[in-house]
Amino acid sequence: MFKRDHKVRMGNDKYEGFAVDLVREVADMLDFDYEIYLVHDGKFGSRLPNGEWNGMMGELLSGNATMSVAPLSISSDREGAVDFTKPFMTRYISVLMKVPQSETSYFEFLNPLHHTVWICTFGAFIFVSITLYILERVGSMQKKDCPYISFRQSLWFVFGSLLQGSTDASPSTIPGRILASSWWFFALILISSYTANLAAFLTVKKINTPIKSVTDLASQTKIKYGTVRHSGIMSFFKNTNIEHFSKMWSQMSEIDPDSMVSTTEEGFKKVKQANFAFFWDTTVNKYMTIEDCEFMEVGPPFDPKGFGIGVPPGATYREDLSMAILKLSDTGKLHEMENKWWGRRNCPDLSKPSTDETSELQIENVAGVFFILLGGVAMAGVVCLAEYFVKKISRTVKKVR
Repeated sequence: MFKRDHKVRMGNDKYEGFAVDLVREVADMLDFDYEIYLVHDGKFGSRLPNGEWNGMMGELLSGNATMSVAPLSISSDREGAVDFTKPFMTRYISVLMKVPQSETSYFEFLNPLHHTVWICTFGAFIFVSITLYILERVGSMQKKDCPYISFRQSLWFVFGSLLQGSTDASPSTIPGRILASSWWFFALILISSYTANLAAFLTVKKINTPIKSVTDLASQTKIKYGTVRHSGIMSFFKNTNIEHFSKMWSQMSEIDPDSMVSTTEEGFKKVKQANFAFFWDTTVNKYMTIEDCEFMEVGPPFDPKGFGIGVPPGATYREDLSMAILKLSDTGKLHEMENKWWGRRNCPDLSKPSTDETSELQIENVAGVFFILLGGVAMAGVVCLAEYFVKKISRTVKKVR
C-alpha cells in the first residue's frame, strides 16, 4: 500500500504493508538490493486468449521483474508458467459486504417478552381481578364486619401490584390474601425477568445481516456479487464443479457481467456505494474490516491456496528465497508480521454473539415509553374535562328542576 505521505517519499519508502515487510526481511537475510514497483495494468496475472500473460505474471515472464511479492495465489496454471517459492501465507476466499444499518424501534421495550406472554399476562390480570373480587365478596357476606373491595378497587389493586405501586384497598379475607400472595410472586418473577431482558434488548446493538453465509448469495438475486477480472478467484469460479459456485459464476459472467470489477479498489468502492458483495482474499477482506468499520466479512472461507513469491521459470535463487521464508516461519517472524497488520481491531466484531457488542440507549429505543406517557397525560386530561362538563351539566339540570 502507499503510505499516507507517499508523495513526499522516494523509492521503496513510499510503500508499506505485509508484502513490503516480507521482502525487506528476505533481502536482509540474503543480502540483496531491490526496487519495488507496481505493475502497469494492476492485474495479478491470468492467461489471455492469445496465450500471453498479463499482470505480475507477464512481468515475470517478460523479464521486467525479478520476483513478485504480493497476494499472488499459487495455482496449477500459474505454476506451469513461472516458479514459486514455499508459501508464506495461506489464503481463503470470503465475501466482503457493507455493514447493514442496525434496527431500531420506538417500542423496543416490548421486545423482551413475546407477544403471547403479553397476551397471557393481560388475561391473567383480568382473571385474577375477577377472582379476587368474587372471593372478597363471598368472604364479606360470611363476616358482616369485614369490608370488601369493589370490582374497580380489585382491578386497581392487581394492576398496582403488577407495577410495584401502592394502592389504598387491599384484600381483607384469607382466600383473597392467599390469591394476592400468589399474584405478588407471579409479578416478582415476571418483572424481574422482564427487567433483566430489557437491559440486554435496549443496550445490545442488533444487526440483521441479510446474508449469513457465502452460499446464501446463490439463492437470492437482490444482492449483486462479483470479483476482480483475470484474478485467481475468477479462475476458481470459472473452473469449479461445485454446484452453488458454478451457479454464482453463471450469474456473474452471463446474467450480470457488470458485477465484475477491474481492480480491488473498484470492488471496495462498489461495496460501499451499492448493494454489492465482493469475493476476495480473506487476508485483504479481514484487513479492510479492521481499517473501515463500514465493511463486514462473511464466511465460511473456502478454496484454500498458498501465497508464494513468484520468480521467472528456472531462476536459481528460488531455493534461497524458499529457505529464507522457512527460516522466517521457524523464528516466528512471519507470525509477528501478521499480528502487526491483522492483530489489532478498531471495529466491533460482528462474528461474535450480539451480547458482546453493547451501545448506549438512543431516543429511538425508548421513544415508545414517552408516547405512552403522553397518551396517558392526554387521556387523563380528556377524562378530567369530561367529568367537569358532566358535573356542570348535572348541576344545571338540577337548578332547572
